[in-house]
Amino acid sequence: MNRLTSIAAAAVLLAAPMTVVANASSAAPRGTTAPVASTTAAKPAADTLATQRVAEDATPEAGGKTAAASTGPVIGLSGRGFGHGRGMSQWGARGAASQGRTVAQILDFYYPGTTSASIGNPQVRVRLSALGTSATSVYDEAGLTLTDGTCTAALTQPGATEWRVQPLSGGKWNVQSYYPNVNGFVGWWNYPTTCPGFGTAADLTFVGDGSIGSSVLSVRTPSGKRQYRGGIRAAQDNRPGLVGFTATINVVLMDSYLRSVVPAEMPASWGLEAVKAQAVAARTYAAARLGSPYTSDICDTTSCQVYPGLTSANPEHPNSDAAVAGTSGQIRKYGTTIANTEFSSTNGGQIVGSGVAYQVAKADPYDGVFVDAPDTWTYLTMPVSAITDNWSSIGQFVSMSIGRDGKGAFFGGRADTIVLNGTATSVAVGAETFRTRLNLRSTYLIPLGSSVGTDFASNAFSDLIARDSSGVLWNYPTDGRGGWLARTPITSGHPAVPEILAPGDFSGDGIPDLLRRSTTGTLTLDRGTGTGTIASSSTVGSGWQSFTAVIAPGDLDGDGNVDLLGRDATGTLWLYPSTGTGSWKSRVSKGAGWGGLRELEAIGDFDGDGGTDLMAKSDAGALFLLRFSKTGAYLGAKTIGSGFATYSGFTGLGDVDGDGAVDLVAKDSAGALWAYRGTGTGGFATRLKIGSGWSTLTFGS
Repeated sequence: MNRLTSIAAAAVLLAAPMTVVANASSAAPRGTTAPVASTTAAKPAADTLATQRVAEDATPEAGGKTAAASTGPVIGLSGRGFGHGRGMSQWGARGAASQGRTVAQILDFYYPGTTSASIGNPQVRVRLSALGTSATSVYDEAGLTLTDGTCTAALTQPGATEWRVQPLSGGKWNVQSYYPNVNGFVGWWNYPTTCPGFGTAADLTFVGDGSIGSSVLSVRTPSGKRQYRGGIRAAQDNRPGLVGFTATINVVLMDSYLRSVVPAEMPASWGLEAVKAQAVAARTYAAARLGSPYTSDICDTTSCQVYPGLTSANPEHPNSDAAVAGTSGQIRKYGTTIANTEFSSTNGGQIVGSGVAYQVAKADPYDGVFVDAPDTWTYLTMPVSAITDNWSSIGQFVSMSIGRDGKGAFFGGRADTIVLNGTATSVAVGAETFRTRLNLRSTYLIPLGSSVGTDFASNAFSDLIARDSSGVLWNYPTDGRGGWLARTPITSGHPAVPEILAPGDFSGDGIPDLLRRSTTGTLTLDRGTGTGTIASSSTVGSGWQSFTAVIAPGDLDGDGNVDLLGRDATGTLWLYPSTGTGSWKSRVSKGAGWGGLRELEAIGDFDGDGGTDLMAKSDAGALFLLRFSKTGAYLGAKTIGSGFATYSGFTGLGDVDGDGAVDLVAKDSAGALWAYRGTGTGGFATRLKIGSGWSTLTFGS
């Protein structure tokens, strides 16, 4: 099961399969393989430019290839949920309980069509993973016995501190105790018993006081002593691949087992009805596995249910004990069959359906009740090498495409199939396999462009949105290595739009959107599909014609929602904080004196302090870094370059070349496109030419 204590996140998915078209115009920008030979300064001196052009023009411009960065590109992800999302959401159960729902109502919602039944308090055989296949040993205590099920022997060796069942060849056992013998030598010594069948028994079980129900035993593990209720059994393992090895099994009554499981799976301090729901779900999950043909019914890890015994960071708790006792024997059945009551930490607001009748795909209104639930997550630095390490046959990773189930309010649904496209081949991977292999939080996710860049095409890297002279809007997907994938048309009919912005997810469905400002001041939202096209358009504002620049900085104020910045005719810069659902809160002034700046653009965290920065140039060509804090406070400006007077079309695409630092992209007077590569600490490394033929295309403010 995936639960509150489950795995951390990382890696990448894309949206639905993307249709790629070839460049339709000979004037379309092209990539280049040639890095430039400039200094680390950001000053493009004329003589240096001439030398660079000569060297680069001799190199074929084979779009999409460039010199690889030393650290390799990274991928950003935004996701919802924590775990597989099937069955009960633990945070959802908490939310439902906080709204007055009873344990029965919670279970009815998460396992629809199931009914309550009772199984009493049977024994459960739990395989203790910490002991591996080593001998089964327990510490000595008063009343300790050993039984094969037909004969019971008291273990009473004077001076003994430990006892073990040692496996011998041929499936036999040897009982030993650890004590100083008559000569004072301390060690393991054979212990003869009065039970003749011990040597060849199928299994032998230590019991503390003759009763499984009241026994508590201490077991030696590689990480130290651990205590368990019930008996400790040595058995000949019969699982595939482990036949003939020793399995150490805790034989324990169901309710005693649950007293450890429930607080390990869900905080015991939560509302009692939620903890009761966890108790019934965990009991049912275990009950469905009783009578396994193997030596154990269930394991003690997240692969089954977490069962730490009595020695735990989440020990037995009065509230969870009350939940177990208050639901004693209760399970859930579908018809006459015990239900498979899976659960996970959160489902991100959408329960995952399956072929099982009581696992129904539907919205979950309880999952997001508590704001501290881990129901959303973002990871911006997943190395592409994590993909190629797992699927090396694809060669160098190029892009991905996702098949989705179409269910849920975000991303167009959860991923179900992922196609990994590489230089050698493409491989189709099941989304759950992809999640597990790469240790991801969920399959309910979408890729993000790095930093301020927007991955409008969902190829896992930032894209550049540009308009040609005829008014066609194009998406230029980058490849994360300083090159480009094939451009795709987005829409047409926008020859005189002052700004076309890529703010990220403005509408609140998790998919990147576009914003257009018309000459009459109308602001139009173009909702993205996650595949590089527009789903629908709607007006979201008016009166924006008075602004001399509108900028999409991403999340400037750190509240988790994308924002807009507008500079008015007086030179005052205004922050328009987004609500995250397609509208704005009250605007906030960021001060006056911004009127003398040109090409004002968001660049991302250029100086490495965690804030989202802006860049701009003066009429004289000086380049300025305009710094903001993590919460959007303006920290001041500093000059970081000169000689940019003839450059236009500035934009921030995040990490263009895959070295982990955000970059500035600018177009020179000849139509060449340059990546001024950031160092991550506020300076520039050697710049990189990333295209030519951009003279007729417009981007940026």
